[in-house]
Amino acid sequence: MPRESNNIICVVVTYNRISLLKECIEALKNQTIRPSRIIIVNNNSTDGTNEYLGKLSEDELYKTISLPENIGGAGGFSTGIKEAALEHADWIWLMDDDTLPTPDCLEKMLPFTREEKVGFICSKVVWTDGQLHKMNAVRTDIDQSRKTEIASSTSVDSNCFLLTNSCSFVSVLINGHIPWKLGLPYKEFFIWCDDAEYTERITSNGYDGIYATDSVAIHKTKENYESSMYTIPASASWKLFYGVRNEAFRRRKRRGWLRFIFSHLYKFYLHAHHIKKRKLPKAEERLLLEANRRGLWAALTFSPKIDYLAPNKSLVLK
Repeated sequence: MPRESNNIICVVVTYNRISLLKECIEALKNQTIRPSRIIIVNNNSTDGTNEYLGKLSEDELYKTISLPENIGGAGGFSTGIKEAALEHADWIWLMDDDTLPTPDCLEKMLPFTREEKVGFICSKVVWTDGQLHKMNAVRTDIDQSRKTEIASSTSVDSNCFLLTNSCSFVSVLINGHIPWKLGLPYKEFFIWCDDAEYTERITSNGYDGIYATDSVAIHKTKENYESSMYTIPASASWKLFYGVRNEAFRRRKRRGWLRFIFSHLYKFYLHAHHIKKRKLPKAEERLLLEANRRGLWAALTFSPKIDYLAPNKSLVLK
């Protein structure tokens, strides 16, 4: 029988992928250390997910939240993190419905929770063939000097982890204090960049980000691809719109308006140049160029607000 952890709540966001969701839930049930609660946020699925979740919710291990409309991965994670925080989770484990954590995935992250300065712990994410997943690559080209101190305080071999300043929401354990202190992810992002922005918000506020290389999760996408204008198919140009807009918004926040305007004008040219270099059929090229143009234009006025949890459990905006 798997052991249960204390106050670790898992949040799974799903949309119209019932077969993958069932695999994800099965993988969570088979953890060597099981989360104390599993919250499933259903983004208004139409494939029978509601019926499946209705049966699942009969077990007190699960809590299901069925949204009246699809508010994207960003909105789903914001909703799930808020709910987990209100249930006073010590740590919040995030993943999409196509994530399959290996049996000791959570167990291999838990030693790092003993270090109070750790803001998040992420798994090594691989594709179905065991190769690193390109979409979930973790940056480790940062100062690693804190590794020795963390290894000492957690009794973890320093060869089993690296420091990182950001990661994806595919198997990441978030410190339960974070939503109360730093707010929730930008739900208005809808898709793309919400995870990078949120984890960078955490590390930029003095917390450590841990890449636990012995904790492994499988990201069961159809292909091992990177979310980028260099690879995205024209059929998914709607995603490019959000990615371009959201990344430009982040750039605006970091640089201020004056520097942003000059870099933004350059991005109009640079993005179009890279799309045209792909030598796609003209119709596909036009779709991507239009998504890029709309995303960059929308970024000029896009101003989402961070939702903060107030002590009285209500939300305030900043």
